[in-house]
Amino acid sequence: MPDGAEQPAKEELSLLVHAMIEDRDHMQACGGQADCGTCRVQVLEGIENLTPYTVDERELREEFTDYFEPNERLACQCRPTGDVTIAAPNPPPPDLRFV
Repeated sequence: MPDGAEQPAKEELSLLVHAMIEDRDHMQACGGQADCGTCRVQVLEGIENLTPYTVDERELREEFTDYFEPNERLACQCRPTGDVTIAAPNPPPPDLRFV
């Protein structure tokens, strides 16, 4: 799917699953367990249209505050509830299990 492409979303699926459905090569080293932080996305618009932080996402962000920007979310942990514009960080973020 090219940059800037739109994708219909299903609220019950995480952003990571949406990327996998579209065969997007989205980094994820821990299989969606909120352990590594490699699936982070930058939310460019519509951050209010994502589900609230899960306990796991909140704990990872609190443990590694220096590695997260305010507009970043874990694609494995959040689901869209409305229109959202995201971008994958470039370069990809480090695996927080090894920092």
